[in-house]
Amino acid sequence: MKLSGALAIFAAFGLAACQPAPAPVAPGAPPAGARTATAFGVAFDHPAGLQTRPCEDAMPRCTVLFDPAAEAHMRDLVKVQVHDGPLEAVAAAEAGFERNAEGRLMTTYGRGQPNAVEAFEVNGRSGLRSGVVCGIDDPETGFHAAAGECLWAVVSDGTKSVVISSNGYGSGLEAATAVAGSIRFTTD
Repeated sequence: MKLSGALAIFAAFGLAACQPAPAPVAPGAPPAGARTATAFGVAFDHPAGLQTRPCEDAMPRCTVLFDPAAEAHMRDLVKVQVHDGPLEAVAAAEAGFERNAEGRLMTTYGRGQPNAVEAFEVNGRSGLRSGVVCGIDDPETGFHAAAGECLWAVVSDGTKSVVISSNGYGSGLEAATAVAGSIRFTTD
């Protein structure tokens, strides 16, 4: 009996391994089911279930990516804001990315110790990003100063820079990572 069970498991793994590989996705192509948002000279991809709207506060050139099905306190996932200026200047002013005494870029945002900032590239454009510990609100248990994980990212074409920031909830981090990895500068 044990031998037949083991054979069944190996057969199942063998069949799974023989399945055709998924079709390759072209570089720069949005993931299956993604939608593209375009605003203020920037386009980005996001999951189909999410929607965009202008920021409610007085932030110019700002879009919120939100989940209409989420609880009210978790609805707004990501802010995408466009600023005039080069990468490091906007990253310092808007995302708190500053050089420490050793010359390494660190973020001053978030709770606790400064976090290292890493450089990345998206669609041929330079970017900087850092994950930070951040606070979250829960209507039942209140504010938790270090219970969330947020992403701060800045992508630039050299004269215009996009700041992407998430809320502290898991779906916000995932959405911000997807947005930061799909930024494209447009001519609208």
